[in-house]
Amino acid sequence: MPPLKVLIVGGGIAGPSLAYWLSRINAEVTLIERFPHIRATGQQVDLRAQGVPMMKRMGIEAAVRSAIVHEPGMQLINQNGQTKAYFPATYTNSEKQSLTSEFEIMRGHLVGILYGLTKGKENVRHVFDTAIEDFEQDDESDPNGKVHVRFSNGQREDFDLVVGADGSGSQTRKIMLGPDAPDPRYSLGGHIGFFTIPGTPAESNRWTLCHLPGGRIIGTRKDRPDLLRIYMIIYGKQPTLESAYQSGSLKELKKAWVDLYQGGGWECDRFMHELQHAPEADDLYATRMDEIHLPKGSWSKGRVVLLGDSAYCQTVGGLGATLSLVGAYVLAGEIASLYNKDGWSPTAAVVQGAKNYEERLCPIATAAQGGSKRGLSLLLPRSNFGIKVLQTIAGLAAAFKGDQLSSVSTKTSKWSLPTYTELECND
Repeated sequence: MPPLKVLIVGGGIAGPSLAYWLSRINAEVTLIERFPHIRATGQQVDLRAQGVPMMKRMGIEAAVRSAIVHEPGMQLINQNGQTKAYFPATYTNSEKQSLTSEFEIMRGHLVGILYGLTKGKENVRHVFDTAIEDFEQDDESDPNGKVHVRFSNGQREDFDLVVGADGSGSQTRKIMLGPDAPDPRYSLGGHIGFFTIPGTPAESNRWTLCHLPGGRIIGTRKDRPDLLRIYMIIYGKQPTLESAYQSGSLKELKKAWVDLYQGGGWECDRFMHELQHAPEADDLYATRMDEIHLPKGSWSKGRVVLLGDSAYCQTVGGLGATLSLVGAYVLAGEIASLYNKDGWSPTAAVVQGAKNYEERLCPIATAAQGGSKRGLSLLLPRSNFGIKVLQTIAGLAAAFKGDQLSSVSTKTSKWSLPTYTELECND
């Protein structure tokens, strides 16, 4: 059969990973990103569990290690800055990872590494400042049918396969499911925000979290001496944040967070001042803490399939980067194992491969979902008394190394990464 012609929507972690694996079977890949350039921004992510062997299988271990954030561990402090619990990092390949893993890396660095895997490849085309506007596809009974795509610039093109790797708010998913489908986003009842400010030499390079009354956390991480990354998590309904999201105004979004944290204690006043005035803080990103709960069998529809956060988002699961890498490999492998196989048409290989990908990956991708709303409320106590109780429990856990438990569910930790020989044939 002719080379598989694929459109990947979204240039985060999952999209470039899939482009790499499909390029190895000589597919003609177009990767589009709605931003005008690579989004090499974002906060700290980590690779855990199957993400570690997956990284090695992709040949990027050396590149990842060269960009690792050397974070000594995580500490909980009180509003006076006193350490109440400290969990040192784990620097081994053990399944028992600490809260700071061996492979901590800034999201932008990881994205850059993944884009580099297909840079200069003739069968991979990177297109920026472009989004998907709409699509329709031929009936599955047509063995050589296509997905007919209309882009935001008015251009049209046909593909054998369209993959939505465009995040929890996926436009691809909305079109695929149709206008009458229920919204699959499940709110955990909280919001999370990140921004950057100028750093000072006196700041700790530990991942530092400070609980504040009202179900709030303010935290810091330091990957560079000259910068400080600020983290904010707040539990409960926040109408001002919801309004700011709807407005699309960075100024309004900043004000909403400032109003929630100004006067909160510890370094809140300094951080909020910088949020309003430091140019570095214009990288502010904030979102609801959501999971994506899709009904069984709806990760794909015909020749259109969802990948990464668009299919199985876990805002607080800790496995987002790992599941993006693993999901890309499984999707590519399942399709590659059928494409060019006797008795399989292009359409049949894509449609069945997408179904097989969901069947294989769904149990581990969704293992940590559900029940997190209650857990989040316990981790974000509203009262000073609740905060003190949490800090006491955390101190005991730190003393007995209670953080070094399996960072994934038993179902996930026992899942073995599959091997697809079809993906090993070409460089």
